[in-house]
Amino acid sequence: MRLCRITILVAAGALASTSTLNAQCPDGTPPPCRLAAAVPARRANPPLDERTWIVLPFENVARAQDIDWLRDASVNLLYLDLSKWQDIRVIDDERVADLMRDVPEARGQQTLGLQTGLAVARRAGAGKLVMGDLLKVGSRTQIVAKVFDVRTGQRLRSIREETASPDSLMGVFTRLARGILNVEPPPGATHSAIGTNSLGAYQEYVVGVAALNAWNLDSARARFDRALQLDSAFALAHYKLSIVYGWISANAPERVSHAEAASRLGASLPQRERTLVAGQLAQARNRWGESCAAYGSLVRADSADVEAWYNLGECNFHDPDVIAIGGDTTHVAFRGSWNLALRAFRKTLELDPTYHLAFAHIPDILQADQRTGCRAPAPGQPCTEGYAAVVLHSADSLMTTPVSQVTGGEDVARQIAEATRTNARRAGYLQAAEIARAWVDAGAGRPEPRARAAYGRALLRTGDLQGAARELAAAAAGYRSPLERGQSAADQVEVLLKLEQPEDVIRVFEELYAATDSVPQARVLGAMVAAALGRLSRFDERTRGGSPLAMVQRYFWASARVALGLVPDSLVSIEQTLGSGITAQSGGRVRPSAVLGPLYIWGMRIHPPGSLALDTMERDPRLALVAFMTAGDSARARLALARFDSTGLATPLETPENGSLLLSADAHLMLGDSAAALDRLVEFERRWVYQPLISQLWPQGLMISSMLWGRTFLLTGDLAMAQHRPDVARRAYRRVVGLWGGADAEVQPAVARARQALATLGN
Repeated sequence: MRLCRITILVAAGALASTSTLNAQCPDGTPPPCRLAAAVPARRANPPLDERTWIVLPFENVARAQDIDWLRDASVNLLYLDLSKWQDIRVIDDERVADLMRDVPEARGQQTLGLQTGLAVARRAGAGKLVMGDLLKVGSRTQIVAKVFDVRTGQRLRSIREETASPDSLMGVFTRLARGILNVEPPPGATHSAIGTNSLGAYQEYVVGVAALNAWNLDSARARFDRALQLDSAFALAHYKLSIVYGWISANAPERVSHAEAASRLGASLPQRERTLVAGQLAQARNRWGESCAAYGSLVRADSADVEAWYNLGECNFHDPDVIAIGGDTTHVAFRGSWNLALRAFRKTLELDPTYHLAFAHIPDILQADQRTGCRAPAPGQPCTEGYAAVVLHSADSLMTTPVSQVTGGEDVARQIAEATRTNARRAGYLQAAEIARAWVDAGAGRPEPRARAAYGRALLRTGDLQGAARELAAAAAGYRSPLERGQSAADQVEVLLKLEQPEDVIRVFEELYAATDSVPQARVLGAMVAAALGRLSRFDERTRGGSPLAMVQRYFWASARVALGLVPDSLVSIEQTLGSGITAQSGGRVRPSAVLGPLYIWGMRIHPPGSLALDTMERDPRLALVAFMTAGDSARARLALARFDSTGLATPLETPENGSLLLSADAHLMLGDSAAALDRLVEFERRWVYQPLISQLWPQGLMISSMLWGRTFLLTGDLAMAQHRPDVARRAYRRVVGLWGGADAEVQPAVARARQALATLGN
């Protein structure tokens, strides 16, 4: 389930985004790259297992439309009834559909001959094959099942059942299952393994499953709701509806209530289905370790179980728990593996390309800038310490080493530096663009909104603004969830800013702010975008009450204004009070700079002399530079700035620079070199198209990269005008007006200055 996780810690709201990199596709064309059409290698069939059974779709002999739904449903109905017997293995209906696509003789065939059926069974390693016919004559429906020995191709038996009542069709399949095996029902089996005796409920369920797998959530929910109206005790409908609500809203109470109902009512289901239900109940209760254990057992039992693979990816992707390695609390790791999640989602799509639910989290992982989690003092207890890790790429693997969000600021800074040095996002974004495009293409002319949003986001990160605007707008038109509308609107705001369409920016921002108002997970998202656009009253409104500590709220208030280049009167007082509190509460373990770094770095030029007591041995290179700049030793400050610039300017063009160029420009101005300062700002202009709207500037706090954009462009315009570079100045001032045109009164003097400069320069 897709979540937008934004948390506020000691002075923290952790939200990260990513950037992308232009590159050449493997075929030499520019991005976005399409997935290459791989030619599957011919696989050897597994050995035949006499205890493994496979059922293929029954043939609708007379092509009667009112029973055509039974063609595919026959596989599911017999699978569920045959699976009641514990000493045989029956291949589930989803795997059967995969095999039908995989075996050349069966691909696209409406009528299956015996030789084709045997080829499908051999591909599965099944020793027994069941095929059959459906014949509707007048009011009576006749169903014939034929059992074959796959090794010899000989028919073992035929079983014939018929009924004149549509409501008794499922009972017919139960009787067929007994005849197919030529045994009596297992002890305690008192009714169908399907879990319902209502034909109407089952028909709604079948259509709902197809809609869910194609990610048509509204249709799926309506079908499952209808199934439960017809039979409120239908366990499988409850199970699938819990999954639907998990995608609509992870915190929806219906997600838990339907999972609990499925567990309560599903005692007669086959073992596989009971395990799926147990895993979903654990997910709904946020017991991710239990969930992964359940799905892992299914994958070990059957490595071709599509639904088990998908859910194994889900639990590993969402599991936030950080655990001690070998009981050593000084060495921790994320319990859920994103590498395993990627493998699981890709395996799901390899087995069943129509299982669209598996697409979503692949680009989510590949484009992730960071991973967040928490550690509880003991199993079952609430999280007490937040963790974060920068996502690093090494060949085909991801590396995420969690560090404390309170005490690990320097470790996170080192991880960020390593990600920048290794250009970690390049491969991830190119792969994300490929999978997102494949997802769009899988929609067969009617791509799902989330597919278009994922593709639009990938295009945005690779700098294709027109393509991103097209895909994101199309996705937004199909969204109904407030959370998804808010996330989509944030992406659109970024695109429209870069396309210099200020009127549309204002319109979409209002949509964003309204959409996120009722969604707790997204309220901070609305606040941060509001601050970037100079809507500080909206930022204050959303962050008020975000922490019970009044001083932390004052910190939020000050950090947004410092980012925008304003000068809060009480800045030093806020820093001193909060810094003393941090030192006292941590017993001296946490230095104030670990939390107050954003104020020190991007407020370097506005701090009174002597107000920053920083150690020049600070391990974060940004803080180290600020320490040298404010120490009064200009010679050492110039050396520190040269080292800082040599690192920052050597990074790839598309790498998020997260305010480093503005910091460098401020430092050059403090040393009296306005030409070098402008050079740094012009370099930012070159990189701006790739810079994400939402990208964390510090391990803690609510300061994001786009909060610096307005002041960066204003300074660019001022320096360019002074140095007689009118084209640079004109572009910069236009962007100030586009970004802050609808800003609050405290920002409007800067806008007025930009407008006056544009009038002087001539538009």
